[in-house]
Amino acid sequence: MEMKCKEVAEATGGRLLQAGDPEKQIRQLVIDSREVREGDFFIPLAGEKTDGHLYLADAAGRGAVGCLVAAGRSVRMPEGVTVIEVADTLSALQQMSAVYRDRFTLPVVGITGSTGKTTTKDLVAALLSARMNVLKTEGNLNNHIGVPLMLSRLTSEHDAAVLEMGMSGLGEIDLLARLARPRVGVVTNIGESHLEMLGSRENIAAAKCELLSRLPAGGLAVIHGEEPLLVPYCQNLRCRVVTFGFSPRCDIYCQAVKQKKGQKTVRIMQRGFSPLELAMPLPGRHSIHNLMAAVAVARELGLTDGEIKAGLGRLELTGMRLEIITTRDGVAVINDTYNASPSSMAAALEVLLEMAGGAGKIAVLGDMLELGAYEEEGHRRIGRLAAELGVDALILVGERSGHIAAAAVAAGFPPEKIYRGKSHTEAGRIAGELAAPGDWILIKGSRGMCMEKVLPVLLEREVDR
Repeated sequence: MEMKCKEVAEATGGRLLQAGDPEKQIRQLVIDSREVREGDFFIPLAGEKTDGHLYLADAAGRGAVGCLVAAGRSVRMPEGVTVIEVADTLSALQQMSAVYRDRFTLPVVGITGSTGKTTTKDLVAALLSARMNVLKTEGNLNNHIGVPLMLSRLTSEHDAAVLEMGMSGLGEIDLLARLARPRVGVVTNIGESHLEMLGSRENIAAAKCELLSRLPAGGLAVIHGEEPLLVPYCQNLRCRVVTFGFSPRCDIYCQAVKQKKGQKTVRIMQRGFSPLELAMPLPGRHSIHNLMAAVAVARELGLTDGEIKAGLGRLELTGMRLEIITTRDGVAVINDTYNASPSSMAAALEVLLEMAGGAGKIAVLGDMLELGAYEEEGHRRIGRLAAELGVDALILVGERSGHIAAAAVAAGFPPEKIYRGKSHTEAGRIAGELAAPGDWILIKGSRGMCMEKVLPVLLEREVDR
């Protein structure tokens, strides 16, 4: 971070309680005292389970050069540590990140959507990396705390920033966009995630499109062109709009998908550009949507087709998203456990079908959460799809997944091929016993279901056959 301790009080509007070393350069902003390293600045946040103010001394002991404290807190810090009092430490973190972001003129790309935003973030960052030094969102730092932390990691060495923006309610994306001031905004799609909080897909669209209203007149909105709910939000924008999809009516669309000798290639058309042939590194139709959005962003920022191809070869995906791992028994496991909604789970089942081909197909599925009134039908949709796609076995974890089983059987799925895992360990054991070498296993469920716990059971297993 290119900020000194003495600049924090001005950036946050805080009051200096202890000067420390005002000229000390801050290495990084940190909110977890256990992660503090020499030169970091500690931001104590009050959460549901604990309060960061309890760990101020721990942060100082680990080398923090300074910290914020909320007004009214009694604190004693070692001499030499800068202490700044603010009304609210979270608001101060956000304010500091906005002031800090304003020091940089580089393009920021903001990416949101119900599903695919993380993969799209990874794709955009990979393409841009062919020419630029790119800062991209790390892990799950995509909310009202994570985005400010990512902004604080900007340096003069960066040429662009690609930031994922998540939300659980109205107004949250607007806050993130105000802090980050993106020049390019991407909305990947509108799904069912957060229906419990927002009530309808229309409200989800309104929340996601808060990003678009914050784009500058010289900016660009990149949106899913086959999602009717996005159309109203594109009509009165100050910036230009590029739509993507499989329909030729979209500004950028996929004209053809070819499969040859295990390699999938896509032919992408965009108005004003020559056709672009790319080797598709990810499975699934939905991944092609993500790639088209990334190509549109890369071209907006001036990359050539050759640079786009080179950047795609550098793709590094964030963990637990379509991660393919082979067990000691020769079974391929698709670890897509980061989160799940009916749309993303349907896409994952189609990936299982595509990757497995004629081999065995086993789906280990956990409950999908936060669906509100759509909970039963969302799960039943997956059961019907599993039957339609010809999945060989379903292993279900959680109470809600009973709706998957009921709908699958009603659609003709053999009931004897449906298993209930009372724990992650049991689900993994059943999957390991059913799978033969060469078979494929998909693991997926909502974040709260922690379905990644199934994976170690499969990886440690070596079955005698």
